[in-house]
Amino acid sequence: MKLKFAIFFIISCYSLLALSETPEGSTGPKEPKELSVTETTQQEGEEEVFAVESTYRSQFIYPSNWGHAGVFRVRSAESLPEGTLTFGIGGEFYSVSNAPNFGTGGGAETIAESLFVGYSPFKYFTLSAMRRNSSTTFGEPQQLISSLGDINFSAMYSFPVSKSFAIAPVANLLIASNFNNLAPAGTTFSAGAGLAFSVSFNPLPLFVHANILYHFPQIRTTGPVSVAPETFFNFSRYHTITLGLAAELKLGDFIPFIELFDTFHANSSVSFGSSPSKISVGTRITPLSNKSLALLVGADIGLGKGLVAGVPFSPDYQIIGQVSYTVALSQTERHHYYTTKDVNIVDRKFIVRKNINFKVASAELEPESEKLLDEIAKVIKDNNVKKLLIVGHTDSTFTEDYNLKLSLDRANSVKRHLVGQGIPEETFMTQGYGKRKPRASNITEAGRAENRRVEFLILE
Repeated sequence: MKLKFAIFFIISCYSLLALSETPEGSTGPKEPKELSVTETTQQEGEEEVFAVESTYRSQFIYPSNWGHAGVFRVRSAESLPEGTLTFGIGGEFYSVSNAPNFGTGGGAETIAESLFVGYSPFKYFTLSAMRRNSSTTFGEPQQLISSLGDINFSAMYSFPVSKSFAIAPVANLLIASNFNNLAPAGTTFSAGAGLAFSVSFNPLPLFVHANILYHFPQIRTTGPVSVAPETFFNFSRYHTITLGLAAELKLGDFIPFIELFDTFHANSSVSFGSSPSKISVGTRITPLSNKSLALLVGADIGLGKGLVAGVPFSPDYQIIGQVSYTVALSQTERHHYYTTKDVNIVDRKFIVRKNINFKVASAELEPESEKLLDEIAKVIKDNNVKKLLIVGHTDSTFTEDYNLKLSLDRANSVKRHLVGQGIPEETFMTQGYGKRKPRASNITEAGRAENRRVEFLILE
């Protein structure tokens, strides 16, 4: 029991430590990362420029084996993008010699595969279904028991409390199949509900999820107690409360994760300290650098075993894997752009890690910014951008006419330099909005800083 609480504590501390080690005002890791918006802020009348960047997990949604966003077993509180459909297959395997024998002796070997699909019919809401088949050989002499397909329907609605924190109620309906003739099952309908929580530690690409789920008894077999088929499946004869905690870190195309999953079986002879639980480690991989295709490989390490009839057995170790694909994402959401060290593209917007600086109260570029624009020109050419909008914004410090003219002049200055790099002039459109499109209140300095920015948006 102490070990499980220690692991919960370590995962929580890992996320908080990573957050605390990021200095205030830092833009996070030095390697390029995907960001939600390009915002270059400039204090009017000053030469200093600051980059405002943000990273939220809702931009990096990868489906779990429930068809939801999540890690592997622990769910995220974020829904799939509206209108998207995700589907895939997952697998689990273990072979151990210390399985519960219930008088039959020998070990056990289980292999399971899950087909899943998820769909978001409207914003913040996701429906999913998972069909799981599994088979286990166990005992001496060896016996085979298999399920004929168990289906779990699930629904969740995400409440984004802020950009970095979300809560989602979750509901499940399980239809468990009969087992083979070795142990026919009785009533197999059951339901459950709970909550999922997700936190994004912006500006780090670190994300933490927590779940608490209650479920009615999932199966009541009528076969011999000595066989106890639910022992080797994800079913329980008891009311259950499941706690889940997970942390994941996005490092380019790799998303390593760690999660702890612990289920307490009420009214059983298994205490919470020795209840079936596992810690899982692995990584999700996006080989095409987009949101459509995702692979997952990892392993479970068993903590509590659950060596009691009617309680699922947790093996010492288990191999897990998954392949998923999401359709109906917009072209820019799944598109793989050619980028450079300092210039990235996310959802049609240029993410520029360095700043485009101008001379004080002027539209004249600083020499170091000309080099950066050369790099931007290369990205435009490599991606064959047909139409690019360059937009300047200011705060409300000066008059409207002054701000409109300065924001447009700077956008045109950028355009002239890019045209000088051999890009056709008709590729660019420029717009200066001055103070007309603030992102925050101009009452505070923080709000004014957020409003002073330059944006690059691909139109086609």
